[in-house]
Amino acid sequence: MTTSTQDHMTVVPRILFVHAHPDDETITTGGTIAALVGEGARVTVLSATRGEDGEVIPADLKGLEGDRAGLAHVREAEIAEAMSALGVREHLFLGGSAHIFEDSGMEWGADGHAVAASTMPANALCAAELPTVASYIAAVIDEVRPHAVITYASNGGYGHPDHVRVHEATVAAVDISSWKIGRLLFVDVPAEAARETFDANQPGFAETGFLPAQTIPTKPPVGEIVIAQDISSALNAKRAALAAHRTQVSVSGSFFALSNSIGMKIIDHEYYSIGAGTPISDERLQSGPAPHVLSDLDIDGCEAQTTGVAATGGVGAAKPLRRRRREPKKPGFFAYAHAVVLAVLIGFLGAMQHLNASVFDVAGATVIVPWGVALALLLAACGLWHLKTMYLSSSPMLIAAFVIVILSYVFGQPSWLPGADIIVTGTLRSAAWLIGPMLIAAILAFIKVRRPEAAR
Repeated sequence: MTTSTQDHMTVVPRILFVHAHPDDETITTGGTIAALVGEGARVTVLSATRGEDGEVIPADLKGLEGDRAGLAHVREAEIAEAMSALGVREHLFLGGSAHIFEDSGMEWGADGHAVAASTMPANALCAAELPTVASYIAAVIDEVRPHAVITYASNGGYGHPDHVRVHEATVAAVDISSWKIGRLLFVDVPAEAARETFDANQPGFAETGFLPAQTIPTKPPVGEIVIAQDISSALNAKRAALAAHRTQVSVSGSFFALSNSIGMKIIDHEYYSIGAGTPISDERLQSGPAPHVLSDLDIDGCEAQTTGVAATGGVGAAKPLRRRRREPKKPGFFAYAHAVVLAVLIGFLGAMQHLNASVFDVAGATVIVPWGVALALLLAACGLWHLKTMYLSSSPMLIAAFVIVILSYVFGQPSWLPGADIIVTGTLRSAAWLIGPMLIAAILAFIKVRRPEAAR
């Protein structure tokens, strides 16, 4: 984080990383995660699957390969250890307890990049409808309220179908979420960084025992890379997190390898393009990519949801984030029927209850405690608040208050119904009951309520 960003920032930055499988977060963004945590930012990592289809490196764990449930259990423990190494306190799996998305698997295509597997389980991430996946990610965005979201570019890095689906779903989620982020970032690797990563001629590579790459599987960058996050101070944390993913990653010195044993250098920068939101200023880009994912991002303005995020053109300008918000549905027939039935019940109980009181002799003085009307008004307040929060509208609540008052008025007219004079209109308690529900509704009408967050 630049000094100027720190000086002007009064809000703790919140950053959400969205990845497909355990280990992706460390391989592609682990240094950025550790660096942000070290600066005091609140970092949340969201994993879409548990990597059930992954290959297994250690010989003593080879039995897990093909055992989707068993491997998922082990990889849950591995990512928990990796999060500890990176300093992350908040890690989530997409869908939470409501839905489990499984690893879709992949195959290697003729061009050396990943392609979709010929078969996948019914609950695979890529088998799910895109709006479904996006809705779960949007729920996390609305809960975490991140100032920046980081995920894959549209090429998925090396083409893995789950990476591509996470990219697509995250882009859609940013659009439909109620919370509007300040910046959407994509992991994008410049060609020179990819060459450095797979360069087998670097000092120390020969001692690893890893194989040199015959081709570079990383796809060319999709967008203009405008951020080069310096992670040199976080390399030890990234290395420890990589080692935690034991089933998927082997680590030797400054290098690591996946199940194909092809060696890769843990380089000291991680690179990003901006998919939407606040761009990097032209002035900063004159000296090369910005040094930090939050460079030129107005955290305070984003927190207030007042930051203008439309691009103004120029080098590195980002696509604008649409400011559309999901509006709650207007109450329908059921809402008003519910309000009337509840109001009749409250009106009857309140009318029968409101005159109850207890009389006490205090130092020779008679004290009357009108607990009946207090209980009746509390019942009315709870019922009206229930309608307000359930339908996110004041209309059903106001209808209910009106029905309570009318019903109470009818109960005070002995000439209309036999025995209907249960409300004695000459008492202060009856006056309070006749006026109270409408007054409570008028007060509650000015209180704003938000739609409850969707399940994670």
